[in-house]
Amino acid sequence: KMWIISLFSKNQAHINVLCEWVLHSLRFLTAICQVTIGVFGHEEEVISNPLSPGDIKKIVYTKCAKHDEREAVLQQELVIHIGWLISNSPELFHGMLKFRIGWIIHAMKHELMIRGEDLPTDYVYQMSPSEVKKLLLDTLQPDQHERLWMNRRHLDGSLNRTPKGFYDRVWQILERTPEGIMVTGKHLPQQPTLSDMTMYEMNFSLLVEDTLQDIVKPEYRQIIVELLMVVSVVLERNPELEFQTEVNLDKLVKDGFDEFKRDKSRLENIEVKDMTDFYATPPTGMRGTTSYLMKAVMNTLLEGEVKSGPDDPCVIC
Repeated sequence: KMWIISLFSKNQAHINVLCEWVLHSLRFLTAICQVTIGVFGHEEEVISNPLSPGDIKKIVYTKCAKHDEREAVLQQELVIHIGWLISNSPELFHGMLKFRIGWIIHAMKHELMIRGEDLPTDYVYQMSPSEVKKLLLDTLQPDQHERLWMNRRHLDGSLNRTPKGFYDRVWQILERTPEGIMVTGKHLPQQPTLSDMTMYEMNFSLLVEDTLQDIVKPEYRQIIVELLMVVSVVLERNPELEFQTEVNLDKLVKDGFDEFKRDKSRLENIEVKDMTDFYATPPTGMRGTTSYLMKAVMNTLLEGEVKSGPDDPCVIC
């Protein structure tokens, strides 16, 4: 059936055919999560409710076919595969709240690249449906211990994967940041967010995802996710501290990266020109990315007014 659907789609893509299997999968997926259709690096359309065949057809072809007709066909195939996989192997999608189909395709292309088989990035468009499904399975595997940290971050960022408890921790950060959080020009305000929502509701988690939506580089998105986890831990360990101004995540990453560059120059005589080395560095260890991010967070917190009572101990992590 998959072969028939694929061949039918490929032969009819120019007249914008959308098969019933795609409609069925989208109806199932939008009942449990959000799906976005669109080419990586370009505008995406969020699908969060069941739509009519005509509406879905219009979205797929206006967001994909104008860039590459093959992308429109592949995104349909992926929607079918993801719908089947999440029904049978939901553990593969752990930490993924929003399925950005174009970003998942980008992750699959990156998976092909790191295999070292000297295949062009557009080879994914030439693969049979069974090969596409196998590549998707390999890309989704959460156990990536064999992969370098640069590749792990790139893949997790492309898949929009987050660690357990991530959204709860962002809520806890907001409780200690009266001016809210800013990243890539998007602002997540403390109010009315905390008064209108609850920590565990889906709408808050989707709001956090929307705040991260405009991050362009997958590995940078993953560094931002790691940074938010670091901020949460620092605030948890230091209850007397709170941010006095808006938390600019981009500035915190820059501060951490600048310190990383200074250490590379001072200790290893290596001049770092871009963030590639930072992305490739493990989070843990004496000079792991977590240590630099944590230092940047602490410096920012201590620059502001420390709210403390007469009996509060000074606890610095």
